[in-house]
Amino acid sequence: MGKLFIALASGLLVGTVWLLVCSTRVCIEKIITKLLVLLHPVKDSQNVSIPGPNWKSYDGQLLEKFLDGKARAQEWQHCYGPTYRIWSGTTPEIVITKPEDIRTFHSDSVSHNKARSSNAGWMFHQLLGECMGLINGARWTALRNEFAPTYTHSAVHEKISIISNQARDYVNNLDPQQRPSFSLRTADAVSRFPFFCTATSIYGPLSDHEKEALWAIAQQSLAIMGKYVLSGGIYRSGRLSRWVAPAAVRELNTFQTAWEEFNLEMYRTRREKGTVPIVELWRHMEEGLVTKDEALHTLSEIIFANLDVATGTLSWLVIFLALDENVQKQVREELSGGRAEDLCTSKNSLLAHCFLETLRLRPFTAFSIPESSPSNKVLGGFHVPANTSVVVSALCVNYNKEFWGKDSEEFRPSRFQSVKPLDLRYNLFSFGFGTRKCLGQHFGEVMMKLFVIYLLERYELSLTPAARADLNKVGRDNWVPIPEAEVVFTERKV
Repeated sequence: MGKLFIALASGLLVGTVWLLVCSTRVCIEKIITKLLVLLHPVKDSQNVSIPGPNWKSYDGQLLEKFLDGKARAQEWQHCYGPTYRIWSGTTPEIVITKPEDIRTFHSDSVSHNKARSSNAGWMFHQLLGECMGLINGARWTALRNEFAPTYTHSAVHEKISIISNQARDYVNNLDPQQRPSFSLRTADAVSRFPFFCTATSIYGPLSDHEKEALWAIAQQSLAIMGKYVLSGGIYRSGRLSRWVAPAAVRELNTFQTAWEEFNLEMYRTRREKGTVPIVELWRHMEEGLVTKDEALHTLSEIIFANLDVATGTLSWLVIFLALDENVQKQVREELSGGRAEDLCTSKNSLLAHCFLETLRLRPFTAFSIPESSPSNKVLGGFHVPANTSVVVSALCVNYNKEFWGKDSEEFRPSRFQSVKPLDLRYNLFSFGFGTRKCLGQHFGEVMMKLFVIYLLERYELSLTPAARADLNKVGRDNWVPIPEAEVVFTERKV
């Protein structure tokens, strides 16, 4: 009886201490929120402050944006309305969801600035902070000029036969055992195609040894992103990381060294073989036209960060086609009798509409990269001071029932037949808004369409029962929602 009493008393004591700690933490977070609101006032014409969740210890809502973006986007809009504020660390970010506010905010997008390191802190900055997508002004222009000749609409079309051959070869070797039917986790089935296709656009053809080396370095980069950047906390601070987590810093240094050495070797082995993007970039880096961090971070952005983006989008496109046998059949009929290279460039085909519908339903991020205007803005009735970070809730825009209809969360690619392209400008988040749209959008679209064309020519697609039962299950080790679903690939009888 005495032991039972001691156990109960101990449990009660621990519970009381835990409640005190939790309540104290909540009180501290509320106090800090009030102080931050005073430092960063955003109010309407009635002097009412913009609503939003309280600041949370150290990271604010940063990690929730990435790891649980779909649920948080819907929850925050429901709780706080179409315009609200969240925190990235202690930096306020104004979230907009309405097309009219998106139009207002981007009316001067040519002069916008992307937030430093996307407001994500020190570790993120070491991986991507100086990349083209996150720098501004003349630095951004110089870097964009480095890569524009590779990824413009005309440049992509000139190389379409190369991309087509890569897609066909990849699909033909999808199953080394050449079984009549097999199932694979969709992301595992598709990920290496966009990765090496994109890498080839930078380095030219890669040997098997070079491919293995590049893939291994990619895993280092993705591991650092998953273990440290998406953990937040101390990894937002360089001083804290060096003091508390020296092993993480050593892992970062190992990756950075390997990445620089790989690209130096690519330059050395290709500088006598004609014009390849890596050669021009490295020469300009040595001449001081771009910095080493700008070059290496942008290469990381294009090859490593976009690995998750392309894997996620292509995986969902395959899954949606596997889900809808009728659409799959119609796309296959559309493919018959035409050249793959011609079909993948069409904007009015069912395949093109499937691609757009996938981007609509599964944007690569639930919230856009934060950026700011040098001008004061009125968004959702709130006066947003100049140079305040603003993000678009991509899911709320893409699921907006007022524009897309009551079935806005369903896969129905035919909806694009009755939508004017101009109306999509502020009602569809795909490759971003304004003048800073993704440079690789043409390359990515052609690459994914060609993959699907050859995949549907060879295989019937279906989902395993487990995949249908838990379709929205995604991995939590990536900043992009990568689906876990398995697709069944069955050889077609032709």
